[in-house]
This record gives sequence, C-alpha cells and structure tokens, in this order.
Amino acid sequence: MRISTLQIFNIANNSIRESSVSIAKTQEQLSSGKNILTAADDPVGAAKILQLEHNLSRIDQYGKNIDLAENNLSLEETTLDSVSNLIQRVRELAVKAGNTATYTPEDYANISSEVGARLDELKDLMNTQNSSGDYIFAGYKGGEQPFVGNAMSGFEFHGSEGGLKIKVSESTAIMAGDSGKDVFWNIPAAENSMRTSVSSANTADPAAKINVGQVVDQEAYDAFYPEDMIITYDQGTNSVSFTERSTGLPVTDPVSGLPMTGIPYAPGTDIEVHGISVSLSGQPDDGDQFFVDSTPNQDILTTLSRFNEAMKNYDGSEDSKTELSAIVGNTLDNLDNTQAVMAKTTANLGARFNTLDSMREQHLDTQLYTEEVLGEIQSLDYAEAATRLAGQSLILDAAQASFMKVSQLTLFSRM
Repeated sequence: MRISTLQIFNIANNSIRESSVSIAKTQEQLSSGKNILTAADDPVGAAKILQLEHNLSRIDQYGKNIDLAENNLSLEETTLDSVSNLIQRVRELAVKAGNTATYTPEDYANISSEVGARLDELKDLMNTQNSSGDYIFAGYKGGEQPFVGNAMSGFEFHGSEGGLKIKVSESTAIMAGDSGKDVFWNIPAAENSMRTSVSSANTADPAAKINVGQVVDQEAYDAFYPEDMIITYDQGTNSVSFTERSTGLPVTDPVSGLPMTGIPYAPGTDIEVHGISVSLSGQPDDGDQFFVDSTPNQDILTTLSRFNEAMKNYDGSEDSKTELSAIVGNTLDNLDNTQAVMAKTTANLGARFNTLDSMREQHLDTQLYTEEVLGEIQSLDYAEAATRLAGQSLILDAAQASFMKVSQLTLFSRM
C-alpha cells in the first residue's frame, strides 16, 4: 500500500489538531471550573443546568420581593404606631373636653387649636410615602395621594380598595400594604352618620365647597336615615334646594312639613335639616350640586373634624353644652372603633411578617439544595481533568514527534 506525502501531512495535521482541540477544551474546563462548557458536551446535563439556574434566578427574585414587602410592611407598622399614639392623645383631649361644667369657650378654643394641629398631622401620616414615592395606603394607586380635602371642603379617598400584593413564592403572594379605605375610612360609626361630597359635574371655578357637616340631632337623623340628599344651587334666586336622592322629591322640614326649597344662599351659613347641619362656601354655578350621603361608617379625619368644629362653635350656652357632650361621646366611641380596626390590621401585619420569614427560610433551603445539585452536574473533577490534560499533552507530543520522523523519510534513507 502506498501512502502519498500529502496523505502523511493530512493525517498528521488532523491528529495534531484534534489533540490541540482536546487540550484547549480541558484547559478551558480547568480555568472555568465547569465540566460542561456547551450543550454539545452533555445535552441532558446542559438542560438540567439551565433549569437549575432558572430556579436560582427565581429564588433570587423572590428574595428581593420579600425584602420589598418587608420594608413596606415595616413602614406601615411604624406609621400605624404613630397614628395610634396620635389617637391616644386626641382621646385624652376628648375626655378633657367632656368637662363642660368648668371649661370656658376660651379653654375649648385652646383644645381646638391642638386638635386642628393633630388633624393635619394625622392626614400627613395617612398619606405616608415609601422610599419609591408611593403612598403606602393608596392600594393599587400608589402614585396618587389617597386622602384629600379638609374640614371646610369635606374629605375624599382617592385610593383603591384592596392592598398591593407581591409574589414571594410560586404559590404565595403577600399583601405588601393595606388600603387606607379599610384602615381609616370605613370605620364603623358609633351611630348612624353621613358623608358630604361635591358633584364632579360642578362647573364653578374656583369650586364651591361643602363642609363635613355635623349630626346635631341623632334621633331626628335616625328617623330620616338611610335616605341621601342632594343640594342644588339656583343662580336665578340665589338659593339652594334639598331633594331626596332616591325619589328626586323635595326634602320636607320635619317640623313645619314644608319642602326645603328656595332657601336663601349665604356662604358659610349652617343649614339644618332632619338632624344634620351643613354649610356651603364659595360661589356655586347654576345647577351645581352637593351630596349628603347616609353611611354606617365614619372616617377618622371626619371624626376629628367634627369634634374640632363642635369646640369652635361652643359658646357656653346649655344647647352648645348638650351638643358638645353628645359629640364628645361619639368621638370617643369612634376613636375606639378606629383603634379596634388598627389593632386588627397590626395583628394581620404580624402574620404577614411570619409568612415572609418562613418563605425566606424555605427559599434559602431550596437555594442551598439547588446549588448542591448544580455543583454535582456542573463542577469539574480537577484531578481527573489534570490527568486527562497530561495524557492529551503526551499524545500531542507523540504525534508531533512521529510526524517529524515520518516527514523526513525518503527513498534515499533506505539506501
């Protein structure tokens, strides 16, 4: 059999190239510490590695989610604690204000001044923002301030119902914040209450407002409850009229029996009907409407506002003493109800903290196990690789030496 010179060179070249490629691959394995460099090395093993790395990536993301949820819940817990302390101070002031036998209008003006400051502080706490600038009690609408308004214009909640959930495992999502509607807004009232608001269709600019109002005769209001009222302004007569929301019929005065229509409008003047007192401010446009809605709930901002207004209106008369005493009693009951809701929320926070701790430990165990399995599949046996490299180097040296000898053979070397 004859072997041409070209074949000799090709065989030697292929042998040396294959040995060099094997050596390069082994050296890369040693430098990276990985047994499988490409899917071609071990298709099944490579697929398992991809799955395990994906699992580790998810565990890492769940860990970040747990940290985020924990930070939000910690901020909420701190805020609720501050609100609880504030409510306790207002309770002390309410108990103090109940002493109508000795306190003068000047004394109540001083108490009212502090309650007003506490009201502003409370509203700021209820609008607390986290490090990302999101309002923690706004529910899903984290970018929108949830509690707006004041005693002169009434309060509104602009957040959403239900809190924001964050996924902390494949099958578990934790409420990372509570809606302020559940914590501060829908507080069961001590007695039947009402809530005022302005129609979004009003056109006056600047907008006319309606205050939070006051229940001045609970028995009379209970007889009218749960009917809602609409107050409509008539520019032609500069008057307002009260109608029932459900029927559209005029609201009648419980004493005279006359319809509450064509009542002269004077900004800031209290209007009493069916045991409630409200006042409008500003200049409405013709047809502008204001709502007085019955509700079994009373938000904490309205509770403090009505308590504050009652002390401002105190003049020392027997009627004002009776009215203030009733409002103080309602205020204390409503504060109790608020604290009960907050206590329930705080207990729920504790349960969520426990769940987060449990999830963190579970993910840590899973991560350690996954990394161990990944190491078994992916990690290189350095002793075996070093021995293999030595053998591959020996083969390369032998191939090169053989080629050098074979390439020098000629017919003359046999003579």
